[in-house]
Amino acid sequence: MNCLAKQDWSTRDKMLELFMSAPNRTISGEQLSAALNVSRTAIWKQIKTLESNGFEFSATPRVGYRLTHVPDELIGPLVSPHLNKACRLGQTILWAPERISTNDTAIELAHEGAVHGLVVTAARQTGGRGRQGRAWQSPAGGMWFSVLVRNPCALSQAGDLTLLASVAVHRALHESGVETKIKWPNDILVDGRKICGILAQMRADGETVDYAVIGIGINANFHRDALPPDVSDHATTILTECGQPVDRPLLLARILNQLDTLYSSLAQGAGGFAAVREEWKTHAHTLGRTVHVRLGDTFITGYAEDVDERGVLLVRDYAGVRHELHSGEVLFSTSEKL
Repeated sequence: MNCLAKQDWSTRDKMLELFMSAPNRTISGEQLSAALNVSRTAIWKQIKTLESNGFEFSATPRVGYRLTHVPDELIGPLVSPHLNKACRLGQTILWAPERISTNDTAIELAHEGAVHGLVVTAARQTGGRGRQGRAWQSPAGGMWFSVLVRNPCALSQAGDLTLLASVAVHRALHESGVETKIKWPNDILVDGRKICGILAQMRADGETVDYAVIGIGINANFHRDALPPDVSDHATTILTECGQPVDRPLLLARILNQLDTLYSSLAQGAGGFAAVREEWKTHAHTLGRTVHVRLGDTFITGYAEDVDERGVLLVRDYAGVRHELHSGEVLFSTSEKL
């Protein structure tokens, strides 16, 4: 991230913090200029930029600017009031109206030395990715974000990262009034259709994970008909299923609070998936049914019996052979094999 871009988002966020804490959300241009150490012209430009991103202001001579409407974007000052005081995730949140991929940006910043807990968000993604390198549609109204965690666990526990993330998202959605199930290993479903995908990318240092970027995409406040026809049979959105939008900054904060608790335990050598296995199983969509699992170019069809303490899916095929699946993709139907 270049210095100018960093200055722009830092000034924007500080300005929003001032408006959010001001009486009646009203501040004079002179006060803003003094507090931010920028010119009145720079203040006016920031106001115009914010307006182009959904914020609304009124201006009154000799009184100043009043913030009259706040969009529910995943911008730091809108999220931070909902974070637990001890939460180490989300202390820095970098929002942009559009990114190619929040994971790509977070990985780039990790290489540049970004600290633990950085969260990269975007109103839209143009090159979001799901599992198997598939394109992930990321229109406005969704929640597209990536969380950087440093030294989260031993390499042998790397698989726990996305499993724990699925539990964190499930908990946060439940707290927000959205009831979900978890499809192994980490998809989140509402009424059998996918609303959330999780993708972890990491770099190892010997036997330890140096850092991991946890990318989370949630189909939130847009209608299902905005999804491509080829996924609309098995994907949906919160707005479609619940009939009302979710408070996105609040939901992001709830996810970060839950992730922080789970990842802190993992980093300290305690917890991990084994500690939440029974909770995961209680809310599992996969277990107790016939499943079709894609393993590269091969498929296994059988009865999903259990998930063990390592997060391994145990499937017994029609010949009675029990398969231990450390990775793979549970399909919604046999038609997905095509």
